[in-house]
Amino acid sequence: MDLKERIKNRELSLDILNAISTMSFPLTPEDYVEVLPYVFEQGDKTIKQNVVESLNQLPIDLIIPFVEKCPEPKILVFYFQFFLKIEPNGEVLIKILNNPKCPPSLFSVAANSNFSEVLIYLVNNVPLLQKHNKIVHVLLGNKYLAGFLKEKIKEYEEFGIIGDKKVQDKQKGKEQIEKIHEEEQEETVEDKESDALKEKLIEEAEKEEKKALGSNIDVSEEELDEEHLTLYQKLLRMTVAQKIDRALKGTKEERTLLIRDSNKVVAMAVIQSPKITEQEVAAIAGMRNVHKDVLRYIAKNRQFLKKYKIVLALVKNPKTPPDIALTLLNRLGEKDLKFLVRDRSISEFVRQASSRLLKSRKK
Repeated sequence: MDLKERIKNRELSLDILNAISTMSFPLTPEDYVEVLPYVFEQGDKTIKQNVVESLNQLPIDLIIPFVEKCPEPKILVFYFQFFLKIEPNGEVLIKILNNPKCPPSLFSVAANSNFSEVLIYLVNNVPLLQKHNKIVHVLLGNKYLAGFLKEKIKEYEEFGIIGDKKVQDKQKGKEQIEKIHEEEQEETVEDKESDALKEKLIEEAEKEEKKALGSNIDVSEEELDEEHLTLYQKLLRMTVAQKIDRALKGTKEERTLLIRDSNKVVAMAVIQSPKITEQEVAAIAGMRNVHKDVLRYIAKNRQFLKKYKIVLALVKNPKTPPDIALTLLNRLGEKDLKFLVRDRSISEFVRQASSRLLKSRKK
């Protein structure tokens, strides 16, 4: 029986599971994508943490084909939770939802998430909504669901495409729809003016609230979370063009949220913003849930590389491509190189290179 089968059959000790969790066994990356969820399930706290760090090192291009065809629902659940909570990635979530073996429970979880691309996928997937009517109720109750998506669901219901209330009399249904459209046309001008005023007032209120937060050190953590949530909801409703505009011209808070956007163009706009600070760049350089192109851009920017903390953050980040990390090692001091040698979360190539560099400096 091969090692993979022994892992699945729970025949290995914790010591061996711990070694596998750090990818120290002669398995291929594809094998690790398959077995690490089992190791996570069977392991203790340390092993679970090792699995998370190992998965962070595996290319997303290996994981996507696996979750698209994986026949085991519990493994799909594991990866769904991983890319929902630990390493947020809407693209992978959608691939899992597309898998025929995807458990129905995940559709409800997805419908209650805050991933704009996932919510758009669900609302546009009419056969799915017809098959799992409960998803519709979850979607309509989701505070992150954009207004235009809610309107789309209501249109589905009005036309009898989804829901329990199907139109039996086609003529009656047409008359009802025509009546709704007439009322909407009459209210369009008034609604637009009202919405414009509302948006203006909200914008002014948020500015005042930010000023108040800035001057009030004793503001509660709960209040800060509420402000953050309001901003996040606002960004979720934006188009890609609007997000890019905010990424380039917006506030630090907006950039902090948009750098994690699933659209690479939006994330790249953040890092190229003329308003971005060195502190923000250093924080982004250490993030494990940003696009690799963002990290590559930072590594190629001479102005950024003048700052030691940015260089260090890039090298310590397991998501930084090894070829980039290796070129930056010479810029690090002895203390940080020693740390890298002991850091099992980073690439083995980088650790070995750090060790060799330390030895060469001691000669």
